[in-house]
Amino acid sequence: MADAVFNWYKNGGTAEPGTKRSETTLQAKKHLSSMGWVFWYAQKNGRQELRYQSPQGKVYYTLKAACKGYIDETSGAEGGGGMAVAVAGAGEPKKPLKRKSLTQENPAFPKSLPFKSLQPPKRGKKVRKQENQAKVIKRASIRIREDPVPNSSHRNPRTVLSWLIDNNVVSILGKVYYRNKAGNPLMRGRITRTGIQCDCCFRVFALTAFEAHAGSTNHRPAANIILDDGSGRSLSDCQRQVHDSMMTIPTSAKKGDSNPRGSDDVCSACCDGGELICCDRCPSAFHVNCVGLKEVPDGDWFCPSCCCGICCIGTVSDDDNFLACQQCECKFHIGCLKLKESNELARKNNWFCSHSCENIFSSLQNLTGKPIPVGNNLTWTLLKSKASSNGDGYTDCPDGLDSCAENHSKLNIALDVMHECFEPSKDSYTGRDLVEAVIFSQGSKLKRLNFKGFYIAVLEENNDLVSVATVRVHGDIVAEMSLVATRFSHRRRGMCRALVDELEKNLAKLGVQKLILPAVPAAVDTWVNGFGFSHMTGDERSKLLQYTLLDFQGSIMCQKPLKTEL
Repeated sequence: MADAVFNWYKNGGTAEPGTKRSETTLQAKKHLSSMGWVFWYAQKNGRQELRYQSPQGKVYYTLKAACKGYIDETSGAEGGGGMAVAVAGAGEPKKPLKRKSLTQENPAFPKSLPFKSLQPPKRGKKVRKQENQAKVIKRASIRIREDPVPNSSHRNPRTVLSWLIDNNVVSILGKVYYRNKAGNPLMRGRITRTGIQCDCCFRVFALTAFEAHAGSTNHRPAANIILDDGSGRSLSDCQRQVHDSMMTIPTSAKKGDSNPRGSDDVCSACCDGGELICCDRCPSAFHVNCVGLKEVPDGDWFCPSCCCGICCIGTVSDDDNFLACQQCECKFHIGCLKLKESNELARKNNWFCSHSCENIFSSLQNLTGKPIPVGNNLTWTLLKSKASSNGDGYTDCPDGLDSCAENHSKLNIALDVMHECFEPSKDSYTGRDLVEAVIFSQGSKLKRLNFKGFYIAVLEENNDLVSVATVRVHGDIVAEMSLVATRFSHRRRGMCRALVDELEKNLAKLGVQKLILPAVPAAVDTWVNGFGFSHMTGDERSKLLQYTLLDFQGSIMCQKPLKTEL
């Protein structure tokens, strides 16, 4: 019978000549059972998966791993081929940790989570301990401003013109005109922070309204409104000028992404400091109990973000066969992807773990940059930074440089709105301004600081940006709305509701099942009673551990199911 286990492993699960695969599999399982092994099912992603537990308490996720573990144990090998993983709660831990910080219960996360370890143990598991125990590093906090900053420009409108004035590119009451296709003036006016004051009727129009007032239907106001100063520059040229000047100034986007200490200072799950277990593939670190473990596992260990989203196996080195989904950012093996979906997905430049993620990505791209009227002179627009994460410039401008320049301007205005409403917050690992990093979708080798997937939803009233929300869509499972801000001068007017309602509507069209947000304690009642959110339980939070969510110190995670239309 022992030969059945050896032969099954040697042949990789294929049957020997003259026998059926099911027979060899059954024989291997029977022998393991006779030797005291226990088989049981675990719930994962809504389905039952078979687990194999040895008499020593180790749990294996595949029959191949179980057979290899059995061979190693019976032959006296130490560590074997590294296919084993110890799952918390499965048998007694062999080396229980004595440190209270590692063994204390954490109600926000479950006692057992199935993430695999692959590779033989090459060294003892790294446990990062705070160098200064008296100064425990905690997650970044976002503090809401109770009142506007004194002497600030919080009462000025947040328009493109106001932004250009603040950057000394155009002047208040500077002369402009709207040109036709032949380059001749159709209408003249003067620049104000609110819009263009028409010379003929002295009314102030937003840029789009001034274009319509001039009788044009080009829908490109910034490109066709020209400075009447002899330079021939359009407002789009002015926006590009500001962008180019910003690219030559060192910003947080250009700061080094590396930490001289290597691994992260805080847990990527709960975002608090303390004694942390470090991933062997990326700089991420976790509390042992935050990933469902009761002790530090032997050999190499991989965090949820470095494991295949389908088979849950990770590897130490980068592998051409280990890819990341363009939308949900979960990693997956090409082989697993081909088994789960059609081979067409594996031949595309942009990789997706499912047709759902592919459709969501495509829909978001089509939605980005297109204003949606929502009534009462309000427009809702989804924005996405088109600049590379190192700040060198635009990486993708399918609609032309003018469109990208306007997009960059709107993102800077959105950042100003966020800074008006929130105190500055910098991450201890990189020193970056967190709000700026999110607004401009800055990347990072550290998963919890990788914000490439963020989009920015803005609400404008007559081209005046009044409310902003940051959103990241993790496939069709969940979307997160990490930051929401409404300008002081526009509060209690229903602006935040208009912004969030339209966001929920569009997420539902994409088939997203749930929207979550980290609420400050003072605002929890508003989100629960006014917007239909509810508190997330520990079990509900644990089901999203494979997704890295942006959280802040003292916040309370809330959720809301969306009525999907797909």
